[in-house]
Amino acid sequence: MDRDKVRSYQNFNVSLYCPVFSIKDIDDFNAFDEEFQHIEKHVKIGRVYLENYRGEEWTPEEQLLKVKDYFEKKGIATAGGITPVAKGDPSRDGFVSLCYSKPGGEEQLVKAVEMNARIFDEFIFDDFFFLNCRCEACVKKRGNRTWKDFRLAEKKRLITDCVMGPAKKINPNVNVILKYPQWFEVFNELGYDLKMEPAMFDTIYTGTETRDPQYSHQHLPKYLSYFTMRLYEAAAPGRNLGGWFDPYECTYNLNSYLEQGYLTLFGKAKEVMLFCMGSLLKSATPFRLFAPAAGEMFAEADEYMGELGDPVGIPAYMPHDARGEDNIHSYLGMIGFPTEPYQEYPEDAKTVFLAQGALADPDLPEKMEKTLLAGGDVIVTSNFVRKMGFDKFRRFAYVDVTDRKALVQEYGAPSTHDIYVGRKPALITQIDTGVNDITVLSCAFGEDNNFPIVCRTNYGDGRLTIITIPDDFGALYLYPREVLYSIRQQGEKSVPYTLDAPSRVQLFVYDNDKVIIRSDYENITTVGLTVPEGKTEAVDLVSGRSFPVKDGRVTFRAMQGINYVLDVR
Repeated sequence: MDRDKVRSYQNFNVSLYCPVFSIKDIDDFNAFDEEFQHIEKHVKIGRVYLENYRGEEWTPEEQLLKVKDYFEKKGIATAGGITPVAKGDPSRDGFVSLCYSKPGGEEQLVKAVEMNARIFDEFIFDDFFFLNCRCEACVKKRGNRTWKDFRLAEKKRLITDCVMGPAKKINPNVNVILKYPQWFEVFNELGYDLKMEPAMFDTIYTGTETRDPQYSHQHLPKYLSYFTMRLYEAAAPGRNLGGWFDPYECTYNLNSYLEQGYLTLFGKAKEVMLFCMGSLLKSATPFRLFAPAAGEMFAEADEYMGELGDPVGIPAYMPHDARGEDNIHSYLGMIGFPTEPYQEYPEDAKTVFLAQGALADPDLPEKMEKTLLAGGDVIVTSNFVRKMGFDKFRRFAYVDVTDRKALVQEYGAPSTHDIYVGRKPALITQIDTGVNDITVLSCAFGEDNNFPIVCRTNYGDGRLTIITIPDDFGALYLYPREVLYSIRQQGEKSVPYTLDAPSRVQLFVYDNDKVIIRSDYENITTVGLTVPEGKTEAVDLVSGRSFPVKDGRVTFRAMQGINYVLDVR
């Protein structure tokens, strides 16, 4: 079946992942149907992914065919699934990948692949196709290589010999999908790769789970649900099939579950996958309300998703092996600084944003200089400057990121009398700049002292900006809105809309003058949006309300958890 023809909503498809433990023991399909109707009556499901292997548990082939038949009789498309993890207790040991250095691992992988290729025309790997085994056999097989080099080589071999080879031999037209998790900052260390694998698999899929950003150990600012969609689209243009999220760690706030769905769609997902069926059935007590809520979310989003053009953001260069400043792009997204990732340096961009990880490219200084001399702007973080080093960075400007810290709460602009107070103190790194070589646009005040937060200098016909990132990246949220506005303004050459709001207000811009503003701010707040010259009004596509443009700005009140989808005319 042509997957593009499967569309349960007008502008996207919704699918459901069904793990082994949800389907292997179904024997009374009438009783199961009563359970499944709880999902079906609220969410339009266009496709299900039926899993045959997870943690050394199997769905027998005969049972898989029965479940496949049940869904296809309902008019729901079917695909297969594999979760290549070993048996274990995740609460004690974490998730343990299959070991491919001892007998058994490769055999199980090939068996799961071949079964899927016989039964389905497409199947997906859940995002556990990583390698983290450090058993004696793996240590011996690694030899003198780093874990990174060993695991990348093993993964390439496994994809060729145990996945694509066996699958295509059985079903030459099978679509083999690799779902990437959202923890891209350490991909290479565990065998994932955003350059090698998209070229080897037919298509990819995106993990957009953000759950609880405070207590989850994975560092998951909410904007990440959008950003991973855009990052993996850059890795496999046109072959990123959709985004996948779950309800876990979301019972503290149902809105945290829905936000994953909204941001997945804002990233222009063709399909949204709900994990998992067993957690959304009528009997799944902790999550019983999630299916009805998801259904309303999809219905609302479908009303305006067709109106959105292609996403626009400040071009952010992220080589496939970039590492550093864990999820800094998403922390900045949470303060209304939208970025659009590029795996290749965006040479023609009017603005380029560079976090520390961009320095994985050894030729980056020359590329930066070319952008600046051509009149483009380059924005870097203080951690980028630190990693490049004072001696190399002063090629561009006399800026030194010191080891000194400052605990600050008051902010302003030098030589003015305005003082802006942050919500709580933030610990920042002190940056030394050459007097009159750098212009400080906003700063934090100490005692008879001040420290740059946003500083800028000219280079050729372009501008170079440095943003001070607090030691705790989430402390960006503590900067007052006046400082945040100064940060956001630096991207104005690439994004024609600038947000004036407190932190935790997100901005999504599209190339057809559609703008989405979503607030995670704790209370109702006033939001301002600067718009391009000539615009006279902004119409909210959700409520139908019109907001006039006055002095180049739209102003309105925003409420937590509400999307404002503006058509700026």
